[in-house]
Amino acid sequence: MTNTAQTTQLRRATADDARMLAEFAARLFEDTFGPDNDPEDMRSYLAGSFSEEKQREEIEDPAGAVLFAVGPADQTIGYAVIRRGTRGDGVNGERPAEVNRIYADRAWHGRGVGAALMKGCVEQARAWGCDVLWLAVWERNPRAIAFYEKSGFRKVGRQTFLLGRDVQHDDVMERSLS
Repeated sequence: MTNTAQTTQLRRATADDARMLAEFAARLFEDTFGPDNDPEDMRSYLAGSFSEEKQREEIEDPAGAVLFAVGPADQTIGYAVIRRGTRGDGVNGERPAEVNRIYADRAWHGRGVGAALMKGCVEQARAWGCDVLWLAVWERNPRAIAFYEKSGFRKVGRQTFLLGRDVQHDDVMERSLS
């Protein structure tokens, strides 16, 4: 089997990608969390968080970057959103960057796509001069938590996340970049 992490190409999103990102990101979020959440709460969250306009704003934000993982046939197989200057509960460091979202299409799980995206996030944060990378992960997502721990992150705090009307809890994790 080919090591997908070594063959996965990353590219930075442009404003022309906003519609595709909105559809792709909403699908991956629902695939990941839909089975464990109320459908009405999910619909509400998706409508408010993944509009084409909102994705265009994220792509064009000078304090952020959206990275696409592109597979062997030029199909989008994952993406990550990274932002600098944000801070979660317990995050240390003077110049933090946040991995706001990182997802691989389910068909590509376990094939190195997440590792390639994480490497891209680390490289972007270092290029910005950040000294710590952090993220928030749903406490009920053990697969993601294990991936982040393997990627060098450790739990430093906890924060709330509102999915529709449902108040949920995220672990805040960080990784030093020095």
